Amino acid sequence: MFLSKTSINIALNIRRNYHVTVVGGANDIGQTISLLLRTQPQIRKLVVHDELAKTPGVALDLSHVPARSTLHSYTGESTLDTALKNADIVIAAGGVPLNPGINEKEWFNKNALFIKTLSTKLAKQNPMPFVGIVTEPLNSLVPMAAEIMKNNGDYYPKKLFGITSVDTMRAQTLYASENNLNPEECFVPVICGHSDKTMVPLLSQATPKCTTDEKKVHDYVNKFRKCEDLVMNPKPRWSPTLSVAYAAYIFTQAVLNALDGRQVYVSALVENNDFGTSFFAGIMNVTENGYGEMKRYGNLMNIECLLLEQSIEQLRKDVALGKKVLELA
Repeated sequence: MFLSKTSINIALNIRRNYHVTVVGGANDIGQTISLLLRTQPQIRKLVVHDELAKTPGVALDLSHVPARSTLHSYTGESTLDTALKNADIVIAAGGVPLNPGINEKEWFNKNALFIKTLSTKLAKQNPMPFVGIVTEPLNSLVPMAAEIMKNNGDYYPKKLFGITSVDTMRAQTLYASENNLNPEECFVPVICGHSDKTMVPLLSQATPKCTTDEKKVHDYVNKFRKCEDLVMNPKPRWSPTLSVAYAAYIFTQAVLNALDGRQVYVSALVENNDFGTSFFAGIMNVTENGYGEMKRYGNLMNIECLLLEQSIEQLRKDVALGKKVLELA
């Protein structure tokens, strides 16, 4: 078997020597992300940062997992610059989940403060690292992060992502369950936004193809949009952590491969004004320079077009909320 010149060049250019920082790395989601990344062979340096006092203990626990990467931990805002310095990828997993009993306004304000603090620090990093945000609500906090970085220093929009891989994962597994298929062989694109009122799974574009109609789409979308609630009901006071962390891992792995010169695709919420929303979620290719074109779809069903229209209207409001909160700060 002979390797092509392109394959040889890619092999020679692979660095396998990257620095990844997980901010919010001591909370439930952040710990799981850090564990998944700990043994990733392309990572040379893994940094865990958090405001939580238990951060050094989390890092010590992780250090007992054999791996080639060096492990560092930092606690508190005063060490955030150090944690971010020279990072190739930064995963933002801080803030608090919207668990039952938590006031929604308080939840939003705490998470907005986390993103404000992190984005201000990221704006000072030159060159800007790839940034993947997990902290909710993405529809508002990703636009907020973009505005802060624009106003405070270095900002390259094609390296800022709201990680929505968990949406495509859920759509994939639900589609497989509904049609008695192997989930590893299924795919359902999810577009628009990242909330129960803005996620639009496209059954018309799903593979493998299955017979569907508007009623099936309606029922599927309702089930899909309640996936998070279905996790929280039997898991009281806990929001989904494992699937969200795995989605962040999948995203990070894809970006690492892109940095190595490979062709990859991710599901993310990014700056995109094609629908007049400033930001839009979908599937896009990623290179070492950031994201490229977002995949477009034709021949949508009427119900999908209606759902998309309704979801876009809500997404506009969510994006505006993030910018409004920033203006009032």
